Amino acid sequence: MAARSRPHPSPRLPAAAAPPARSGPAWAAALAVALAALVTYANSLGNGFVWDDPIILERQLVAFRGIGDVLAPPRDIPQFSPDYYRPVTIASYLFDRAVGGERPVVFHLSLVLTHAAAALLLWALAAQLLADRRGGHVGALAAGLLFAVHPIHSESVAWVAGRSDVLATAFLLAALVLHGRMPWSWRGGLASGVAAAGALGAKEAGVALYPLLFLRDLLLAPARRSLGTWLRGYAGVAVAGLVYILLRRHALGEFVGTAPGITPAPRPLLEIAAAVGVYVGKLLWPWPLNAYIDQIAVGPLSLGLAALFVAALAAAAWRWRAGGDALPLFALAWVGLTLTPSLAILWKIPDAPLAERYLYLPSAGLCLLVGALAAQAWAGAASALARTALAGGAAAVLGAAVLATAARNPVWRDDVALWVDTEAHSQVSGMAARNLGTAYQKAGRITEARAAFARALALRNDPGGLQTIHTNLGTLALLDGDYAAARAAYERALAATPDAPDTLFNLGLVVLQGGGSTPDAARAALPHFERAGQLNPHDADFETALAQAYLILGERQRGCEHLRRAQILRPSERTAAGIQQLLADCP
Repeated sequence: MAARSRPHPSPRLPAAAAPPARSGPAWAAALAVALAALVTYANSLGNGFVWDDPIILERQLVAFRGIGDVLAPPRDIPQFSPDYYRPVTIASYLFDRAVGGERPVVFHLSLVLTHAAAALLLWALAAQLLADRRGGHVGALAAGLLFAVHPIHSESVAWVAGRSDVLATAFLLAALVLHGRMPWSWRGGLASGVAAAGALGAKEAGVALYPLLFLRDLLLAPARRSLGTWLRGYAGVAVAGLVYILLRRHALGEFVGTAPGITPAPRPLLEIAAAVGVYVGKLLWPWPLNAYIDQIAVGPLSLGLAALFVAALAAAAWRWRAGGDALPLFALAWVGLTLTPSLAILWKIPDAPLAERYLYLPSAGLCLLVGALAAQAWAGAASALARTALAGGAAAVLGAAVLATAARNPVWRDDVALWVDTEAHSQVSGMAARNLGTAYQKAGRITEARAAFARALALRNDPGGLQTIHTNLGTLALLDGDYAAARAAYERALAATPDAPDTLFNLGLVVLQGGGSTPDAARAALPHFERAGQLNPHDADFETALAQAYLILGERQRGCEHLRRAQILRPSERTAAGIQQLLADCP
């Protein structure tokens, strides 16, 4: 028998030297992304409180007096949507107020820092996803920089009340980055679970984390894992989701949540498709930017962009199925998944079917796609000259984005600037004109205020809009000392919205002051003050008005009780001084 030859072992080659650590370039990239975000939004630090900001800070936060109120918001908070459950966002407002009082710069600074953190986390996620590719570090840098400076983010970052999208996105990205660290561990799973809880608690859109986690593991890391490994990877986010469901159910009484008084408006499929196209178009070319989009542009461009997005998604899926790169599919699916909840607004709030702030989270998918393409282009560049051309083109695009965003930020400086800009883009709704009228009224520009309210009345207004216009016209008449005109205007406002606490309060003032603050006038005004207080039990002015009425009627004990209640509701300086003066006569 012939002897079998034994296979010779392959000669061992000298161990290759470990590649040099890239910590320097990585830190440089992270620093560049953070600085880009900070520099781009530095001029937003001079912005004040606009639009919904005073409502949140002056009327809503007074209802939150402890952690229990944050986790289960009290009922009857004025203009606080009953189908929102956002304890992390509320906690961020309370933290900013504790640090900086009522100074707008503190609220804006925390928001800009959160955006910078989100951009850094997007860069970190892109670095994970592109780690094994040539040019991956360039692609991650491109993704992070684009997210840091994209003009579509201005509404979310330059406006204090836009923070929920920024917070939710930052926590969602943190959860994805922590989940992507291998190997999975119980400590890492706990950390990703904490981040998941933050995303859910910041905004309902945070629920998109779960399909994104699944898609990432399915498309980009499809390795076989044991049950124990899966538990380590997913236990934290699963527990976070369960806790969120229980807390939301306890706080709202239901999971989904419904807003009373809202009648959903059916939308044809063509409008829904056009809305998708408008959003895709704004991701690719955000101009003109508009704080209040009151109409869906149904036309060849919007429908074509929607079709283009669907075609791109299908092509990316086909490429993945054929064994190609899965990252484009993940990035496009990110855009679609995170955009879907925004489409519910089409029938929930028909007067404002679209909003640019809803693109903050979806834009991360676009940036990941751009990062993948940038890495591919950089790796395929055949010469230093080609790479220089690529870098120069990217720098020009990013520089233009920085300038455009920085130019947009001051629109959110004050209400006059915001609504002058927004009215110029309004098509059918009187929202911008009536808000501009209110801004002019607060600024003492009465003639311009009346003109703006007249323009608003000529456009479409829902009952709440009509109530706002007539209430403001009544206040203007009250300032003129025309009690009859003021009362007529307030009654027209209440005919549109009977349970409007501010209007009821103002009507009570007209009745009281127009009647000479006599006992008969106080008796007639009292029901209006009482109803306003029932609808909003968190307003110091309402409590003070009730106290004055009772004191005029000689009911000193009840009047003093309302004064003491007003004291704990964070009254304005002027109201607080009046309360102190009246309390001097209380036992």
